[in-house]
Amino acid sequence: MGTVWRAADTLLRRDVAVKEVILPPGMAPSDRDAMYERTLREARAAAALQHPAVVQVYDVVHEAGRPWIVMELLDARSLADMIIEDGPVAPRAVAKIGIALLGALEVAHAIGVLHRDVKPANVLICTDGRCVLTDFGVARMPTDVQLTTPGMVLGSPHFISPERAMGQDFGPPSDLFSLGVTLYTAVEGRPPFDKGDPIETMHAVVEDPPAPPTRAGALTQVLFGLLEKDPSRRYDVMLSRNMLRELLAGPLASKAPAHMMTDPYAVVPTQRAGWQPPTPAPPPQPSGQIGGRAMLQPGESLTDRLRELQQGGAAAPQSPAPAAAPRYDDPTGASPTAPIPPHAVVQSSARYDAPTGAQPAWEQPGWGPPRARPAGGRGAALVETARRTGSQLVTTVKGWPRNVQIAAAAGVAAVVLIGGIVLLSGGGDPETPAPAANATSAPAAPAFETQRHASRGVAVEVPKGWTKSGGKGDQVFVDYIDPDDKGRRVRILVENSKSEPIRFLQAAGNRLRDNVSKNCTRPYAELGLTEVEVAGKPAAELEYTCGEGGSKRHGVWRAIVEGGKAYSFYLTTPEDKFADSKQIFDEMVRTFQLTA
Repeated sequence: MGTVWRAADTLLRRDVAVKEVILPPGMAPSDRDAMYERTLREARAAAALQHPAVVQVYDVVHEAGRPWIVMELLDARSLADMIIEDGPVAPRAVAKIGIALLGALEVAHAIGVLHRDVKPANVLICTDGRCVLTDFGVARMPTDVQLTTPGMVLGSPHFISPERAMGQDFGPPSDLFSLGVTLYTAVEGRPPFDKGDPIETMHAVVEDPPAPPTRAGALTQVLFGLLEKDPSRRYDVMLSRNMLRELLAGPLASKAPAHMMTDPYAVVPTQRAGWQPPTPAPPPQPSGQIGGRAMLQPGESLTDRLRELQQGGAAAPQSPAPAAAPRYDDPTGASPTAPIPPHAVVQSSARYDAPTGAQPAWEQPGWGPPRARPAGGRGAALVETARRTGSQLVTTVKGWPRNVQIAAAAGVAAVVLIGGIVLLSGGGDPETPAPAANATSAPAAPAFETQRHASRGVAVEVPKGWTKSGGKGDQVFVDYIDPDDKGRRVRILVENSKSEPIRFLQAAGNRLRDNVSKNCTRPYAELGLTEVEVAGKPAAELEYTCGEGGSKRHGVWRAIVEGGKAYSFYLTTPEDKFADSKQIFDEMVRTFQLTA
């Protein structure tokens, strides 16, 4: 219904947003007056609301016979743009967006204001993490006269409620239905009733159940409660908010340490009379156990364990291997450098909070960094030798298939225990120091010959003799293909992007999933999406498989973003050759440099 301009308030010397109403050519005077009245209605409705999740209205100015709304200027993207550009939003972030919007609607409904057009395009996610509901242009206050004609439906077909689509009376539950469609669209990446045609879509809103969700997970029950066709059975604000808060504290809890965790509710609760803050849970009590399950048990003496090992007794009990490695869809997104505002929904870096997952040992209470050891002497040499051996072991294990890596984890824990006990026991001749290891020695050469690729600000080692392809004209990629097996190749890409590495690869994975090609057929499976480093810079890594049976392929992709460009590279190979080919990707990781 208009254009929003960035403007300068010359009196108060601040930047503001000004909404200009655009009148279609040839509009009748009566329709023009209704449009102006609707603009004033938007300003009145928004100005009457005081909530962090509602855009603040400063003034309405009349110029050349037209009203202009002066509002706070937000550095933000709409939720619709986020979904289109980056793909589905993480369930934890969607839950926090839902809580923020429920708070905005609760305040609006309390004074009789219905928004009537809740949709992703009217939800802004600010760079500081704030979630804001905008565009009250079709809102209605109880004192307003009717502006629409009989049979006229305002709003978007995908997001209107069944009662509005049928022309029936509606109230606050109608906005909650639209909120349910908005949250469903955010987490699934598509609306639940989309039929490609406005009339058919509205028919589906009234008659059809929502499309079965595939990504919502723990959010499914809340979404279906908000999408209930009968307004009397639809979830209300309190029930929906309580369920989302329970999910954020349980199945969608953050894995970040307490000092790096965002506010779990994403919105400042309304402080009613008699309201008291919740009593914090008591801190967990120590169990008395030293280390993990592969180490000492409560009451067990280190001396007794040493004696048992020296006498050839049983080794330390191994912890059972997990059934499957935890898969984290998104990073924690916590920023250790700045406090998170209490209304934050998404981090200022635009990263999302992680969904549910087992809490890693280093984030559990009582964990601390290892104590410093004296430098020099036999102990330092042994520690350095262990460090270098461990580094080589990690590199080797990374090349194994994933299930083999998991099965080996418990065994490695026992080996580390025994090595630590030997160090503590002081065995051997203490007066004969071992030569100090050279910490700056050059890394071992790869088991294959390499050649240097240098182009468009990137330098990296790739297999020698592989056929080069691409990189001509506007092409953003260069391929190196194994001449003996066309199914094995590596690709180096340089693209324009302002997304963070984790979001860049998340969008890339979504494209692999949705766009069938000969190099990535269905089914697509994401094996992991994690934050890593490349050339000492923050990066992300995506591991995935495509296809099944004999045509199944395995890929691993790493990316960094700097100066408005995404620099990435990946390896793709038949599944049965991935373990042998992984060393190629590891060498690219080790040698990758930015030269621009």
